[in-house]
Amino acid sequence: MSLRACFTITVVLFSCLSLLAGQPVPLSGDLYKTERFSDDFSSPKLGKQWSLYKSSSLLKDGVLVGIEEKDGGHAAVHQLRVEPCSDLELTLDIKFEGSKSTNLTFNQHRYKETHAGHICRVIVSRNKVILRDGKTGVFNNEIFKKRKAGKKLDEQTQALLKQSEASFPVKLKEGKWYTVNVRIKGDLMQAFIDGTLVGSLHSPGIAHKTKDKIGLVTPKQSIHYDNLTVKVP
Repeated sequence: MSLRACFTITVVLFSCLSLLAGQPVPLSGDLYKTERFSDDFSSPKLGKQWSLYKSSSLLKDGVLVGIEEKDGGHAAVHQLRVEPCSDLELTLDIKFEGSKSTNLTFNQHRYKETHAGHICRVIVSRNKVILRDGKTGVFNNEIFKKRKAGKKLDEQTQALLKQSEASFPVKLKEGKWYTVNVRIKGDLMQAFIDGTLVGSLHSPGIAHKTKDKIGLVTPKQSIHYDNLTVKVP
């Protein structure tokens, strides 16, 4: 057997062993070829595809500065309308400037089976990244109502909630820019920071076919956002 053939077999075996060991294979950005939207926030105001909720956010020096409305009782939401899609890639730069975290959300407008149409999200904080399937988890109408009412959840529901999200440690700094990619393919969602895969989650709600709203959610103040793009296969 030639040296080249031995090398090829070794690579294949290593890849198989990695999969058997549970090592996630990163989704390639090359899967997402068609740009649906981009914004570098250089305009004096947000475009018509954006809507705000409970927000005192502003555009400053080519950056969207996320700021929660005073006494609003809810984090600032910057909601982007996109054509309905299932698989997609969201790319944007973020910088922590006071707020402890940001939620990057994927929803369906007027979807009735979850609270406020929430489907899935990635929560980025300085010490961890959480990937969450809200459709089958915390935002499922039945589960959401029970939690809001303070009712005890049965063991099956608690197990479901554990399966619907995953948390991964990170170390991010205040005042430093980071590029975040969220890639969704079928029931798989992955989060990358500065090109490195941080975490993956397989969960059925992620495969929801008609995601048409992407949210940048800022508790308190502030998170800086820049260079946002949305791509689909």
